Amino acid sequence: MPLRRKLLLFMVIPALLILMMGAIGFYSLLLLEQAAGRILADNYQSIQEARRMEHALRMLDLALTSPRLSGADRAGLDRLIAVFEESLRRCEQNITEHGETEVIDRIRSHWNILKPEPIDPGGDQDMGRNQPEHSASPRPVLEDRGRSAAWVGLDDRRQVEDLYEDLEELISLNERAMIESERETRRVARMMLGAVTGSALAALVALALFALVSARRISSPVTQVADRLHLALNPAEGGGVADGLRNLDEIQRLRQELDALLGRLARYEDEQNRKLSHLQGRLVFVMNRVLEGMVLMDTDHRILAANRVGRTILGMSAGEGQRMGDLDPSEEVNKLLQPLMEGTFQPERDLGEVRFEMDGSERIYRPRVVTVPASSGGVEGYLILFWDVTEQRRFEESRRRFISMLSHQLKTPMTALIMSVNLMRERMKEAPPGEAELLSIAAENCSNLSALVSDLIEAAREVTPDLTLNPRPLDLVRLLRSALRPLIPQAEEKGVTLTLPAEEGDILASVDPVKFPWVVTNMAGNALRYTGQGGHIGVVVRSEQGQVTVSVKDTGAGIAKENLQRVFEPYVSLDREPQPGTHGLGLAIAKEIVEAHGGTIEARSELGRGTEFVIRLPA
Repeated sequence: MPLRRKLLLFMVIPALLILMMGAIGFYSLLLLEQAAGRILADNYQSIQEARRMEHALRMLDLALTSPRLSGADRAGLDRLIAVFEESLRRCEQNITEHGETEVIDRIRSHWNILKPEPIDPGGDQDMGRNQPEHSASPRPVLEDRGRSAAWVGLDDRRQVEDLYEDLEELISLNERAMIESERETRRVARMMLGAVTGSALAALVALALFALVSARRISSPVTQVADRLHLALNPAEGGGVADGLRNLDEIQRLRQELDALLGRLARYEDEQNRKLSHLQGRLVFVMNRVLEGMVLMDTDHRILAANRVGRTILGMSAGEGQRMGDLDPSEEVNKLLQPLMEGTFQPERDLGEVRFEMDGSERIYRPRVVTVPASSGGVEGYLILFWDVTEQRRFEESRRRFISMLSHQLKTPMTALIMSVNLMRERMKEAPPGEAELLSIAAENCSNLSALVSDLIEAAREVTPDLTLNPRPLDLVRLLRSALRPLIPQAEEKGVTLTLPAEEGDILASVDPVKFPWVVTNMAGNALRYTGQGGHIGVVVRSEQGQVTVSVKDTGAGIAKENLQRVFEPYVSLDREPQPGTHGLGLAIAKEIVEAHGGTIEARSELGRGTEFVIRLPA
């Protein structure tokens, strides 16, 4: 949990505890006050009603004992009777104390006996007719004549006095109850005050403990972080903390340690910036020293960086930040970069070659565009590399001249060799079949070599850029078996098994009868060169799905994965010590011949497990 939330939580919890204690105490006192008020109010109401009954009774007693009653006096007596009845009814409904019910019942009994009843003016004037026959004592009657003899009789006066006594007892009972309720309320109030005080003290103690624990919980991680920072910044102290820092509070310690860390980070950043500037200077020096041109630009064709050669080729007069479209390079350079500007170029592919005057001499550059991937998976920019292929072109020119000279020198010996082999065949017509077959193979190979020498001469003269083929429909199995048969003695001499294509049926393909067999023979000869004793070389011809596949597979040393694409480049030899007769041209020429037939050639290999060359031709 973040420190801010912890501090907020540690402040909210005590506040909630205090508010809860205050609410509980306030609510308890409020309930106590309301309960005491209700009790006192009920007792006070009973006393008030008893006083009203006593006053009404005294007024009735005074009025009924007077010599004569007028009509107005009789109306007043009726009101007094109603007041007494109403007060008595309210007392019966407001019984709050123990014993109050018996007193009110006695008052009701006495009042039922003493309550006067007015005489109907149109009825009988005899008192006896207005009373029930079985009444224990007759009830007084209000008459038009003098005072009532029944109300002032001796027995009735005793009932009146008893009624006065019961009313006084009712008043005394409620007064005593009020005094007792007040005492009880004070006692309960003192208890509640003590309970609230004790709860408050307990809450304060709990809050103090909570504050101590909270402070420890908050300061402990801060102290640990400060100790770790101090140990990281001062490893020589062996984990100890200086006394000056130990006496500081946690926040000050943490602040000092963080300030020290920030200072060290600032020094580290300055050091890294210094190293980066030094490295950038070296990089700029190296980029400007290399013979290749390098230009880095974003997807909007804005130049981000360029070395000396790149700026010279593009004709950049100012520094970085210019757009490629705003530059004015030469016509050749502009033509080569046009696919890049239009977005039609193929990444990782060469754009052609351009000749450019650089440092007083003519150089040949081959532009190549490499995409710079973005972290999101798209393209962030492009890197244009102007490879300097001047020396490579000069070397190729020297090679071409050497091949041309060698081809011309081989032309005369090959002519003499062909004539000698043909002469031997004429003289040895009666030779055994085996020797005759060897002479026939020798004559055929001489003719093939002569044709290859002629092609080399034509290629060296650059008469035609492509190889000249004479394709015709041929049975590949028979053609390749005949071409590979001279390698069988060499394989047997080296202890290697050479398997020729199986004669399972005619597999026809349109191939040159001289150049295509030479391709397979060259690959089989290479396999024989790199396959040790006990190894195996197999040549398989298959026809499937409108294609003819020729496979040459051996169990030799194999080729590293990163070198598989280089084996078809001219003048490339993967031998640490090239053997005589290996100039790195065989597979390059073989690829050209296969592609001139409209086919493809690929290499599959694994170090220590042999190599397989696969040729695919249209059926």
